[in-house]
Amino acid sequence: MKIAFVCPFFGPEASGGAEFAARSLALHLAAAEVQVEVLTTCLLDLPHGITENLHPEGASTDGPLTVRRFPVEKADMRHFGTLNDLIIGGTPVTLAEERQFMTRHVTSLALIRYLAAHADDYDRFVFIPYLFGTTCFGVMAVAHKSIVIPCFHDEGYARLQLVRRMSDAAHRFVFNVPAEQRFAMQQFSIAPERCETIGLGVDTSITGDAARFRNRFGVTDPFLLYAGRRDTTKNVHTLIDYFLRYKQTRPGPLKLVLVGAAPLPVQGSHPDLVDLGFVSELEKHDAYAAAALFCQPSLNESFSYVLMEAWLCGVPCLVHEGCEVTRDHVVESGGGLLFKNAADFGAVLDRLLGNEPLRCAMAAAGRRYVLERYDWPRVVNRFKAAFTI
Repeated sequence: MKIAFVCPFFGPEASGGAEFAARSLALHLAAAEVQVEVLTTCLLDLPHGITENLHPEGASTDGPLTVRRFPVEKADMRHFGTLNDLIIGGTPVTLAEERQFMTRHVTSLALIRYLAAHADDYDRFVFIPYLFGTTCFGVMAVAHKSIVIPCFHDEGYARLQLVRRMSDAAHRFVFNVPAEQRFAMQQFSIAPERCETIGLGVDTSITGDAARFRNRFGVTDPFLLYAGRRDTTKNVHTLIDYFLRYKQTRPGPLKLVLVGAAPLPVQGSHPDLVDLGFVSELEKHDAYAAAALFCQPSLNESFSYVLMEAWLCGVPCLVHEGCEVTRDHVVESGGGLLFKNAADFGAVLDRLLGNEPLRCAMAAAGRRYVLERYDWPRVVNRFKAAFTI
């Protein structure tokens, strides 16, 4: 069996959840003796821009993978930002404006031509994620062999006519979580037989060392942990606000420790906010192990690797009730609690911080959930079965 992954960005240096998922899945499938190639652009990743061909064109290798890169065109980008803002904000745009937007949102004519010319060379084409031209136009070239891992969110991009046309044409969809499948079936009327929820694989061997973290960073007080991008798109500002409100009424040693790149979305400093900035993967795992609780406040997740990592390292989790994906993870696993406002946040902190046996039980339940659903051998076997349908 020969599989081609089609994605806008690819490589160990490409930032982003979909990019990490695509590369991890491709490498694990290759290790399971599936012949895998990657068809992508010469772009590095989204933060480095969608017009600069930073990688050389042509074939290269990434471990066992053959990676074929195609250039993006130097398009007129003058109206791209305006269209993007309209789409994100939910303002209807015409089909012509959608095409104008999508042809600039990472599309390579050379890549599309390659798909059409080499459709018979591959058994399946796996497209990830949905919101770029590589998927919206690429699926149309090889629809009968296409599998889409969309990473859908309930957002303006998902309401484009071009996305609906792609969804109508695609042979099959694979979703990360049940909530994503429910949204897709409702939004696009995708028949159940064209859908499967498989999820993403997680390195279940990770562990953390609490004592090593405390010695390295000098954090001796109990703390609530956040790990990931520290910006408003991840709702970190709400977490900080709720935590500081909590500390106003319940003074004490509890800290909020934040790890990740980029400045915090808060003015000034506070003695109970500990900003560690960027840390290594090992240091992040140690932070999980040392934390009393982990909080994922994001409202817009398609899977949430940090939630899985936290459970594997033995910490219960708090998630925002408004995010259906993380809410489902917590409810199905029993690995934590939900909050929707500042009062809820304070109540769940009080309940869990005062009950160590309950925290331990929730952490253990979360770990079982990850091991049973998202360890790589199980995920790879489910994908291999999906390729044959």
